[in-house]
Amino acid sequence: MLLVPVTLFATAALGAVLFRLLTQRDTGATADRLFVALVALYFVQSLLVSLRWGYRIESLRLPIGLMATIIPACAFVAYRSLSGRRAAWVFGPVAVTWAALLGWQDAVDLLIPLLYLGFGLLILVPVLRDQEAPALTPLGDARQTRRAMGVIGATLIASAATDAFILYDFVHNAGQTSGHLISIVQTGFVIIMGLAAAFGRSSSEEAAAPPRAEPSDQSDHAQVLTRIEDLFASEGLHRSEDLTLRRLSRRLGLPDRRISEAVNRLRGVNLSQFVNEHRIRDACVLLRDTDQSILQIALAVGFASKSNFNREFQRVVGQTPSGWRAGKGAVS
Repeated sequence: MLLVPVTLFATAALGAVLFRLLTQRDTGATADRLFVALVALYFVQSLLVSLRWGYRIESLRLPIGLMATIIPACAFVAYRSLSGRRAAWVFGPVAVTWAALLGWQDAVDLLIPLLYLGFGLLILVPVLRDQEAPALTPLGDARQTRRAMGVIGATLIASAATDAFILYDFVHNAGQTSGHLISIVQTGFVIIMGLAAAFGRSSSEEAAAPPRAEPSDQSDHAQVLTRIEDLFASEGLHRSEDLTLRRLSRRLGLPDRRISEAVNRLRGVNLSQFVNEHRIRDACVLLRDTDQSILQIALAVGFASKSNFNREFQRVVGQTPSGWRAGKGAVS
């Protein structure tokens, strides 16, 4: 009787996620294509690991090693693409590791964990340090995108730690506990990263190089902020669900960083929160003057979901939308 490894069921779940992305997601933007490709890599790696350790197929050892070196590099490239930046250099370390796989096996056990640790830190540290959304990420998706990339970075680092433990086990215990650990833990890591990568999304608008940043002072920040608010007032650009930092910077002819700095220095919030505050102001008018449902109003002012609208409304106003509407005597 043929036994099916438990990890194959998790792989099948990731395959369902990949199928949904391929059939339902618009992949017009480079970043979107990269994230779909990343989920595909996770799926293939999960499948190979399940077959290798579930059925003891030793011939899969080399393909798994080759795939393992690509995944962290591709995760980093996909992350960088959300800001419209290229990172072709990352494939240098991958090429070195491939060469080691083919001719210097003893170095591989050290190089692969270093790849995962290095790229994990390159993703996680900027996510923790910078509160702004990547330039090509719709501002409404900023929170979940940053969380997803944080999960990917942390999981890459955890994978490196697991590899270190496995190496220790082989040296001191002849690998007695590593077989099941590799199958379950590595597949689990791949599933987590694959699901997180599915949240990576950019605007359908391709990146264009922003103007070069120049030194700015407090008065310059005030001018930038005034231009942003004038644009919102005249065109209602803040109500666009797909508004990104890059789109705003191109409309104003300013570098991404000057816009972010102006909002942060003068208002004390990040750009996503600043835009949401303008959306909430418009929502208050609609809540007071119309009988539209809360969901209709949330969508009308630029929010992609009612839950995000409720959370931001509570942050800005200090009440729920329905509570605020009832207090103003409007139709609920």
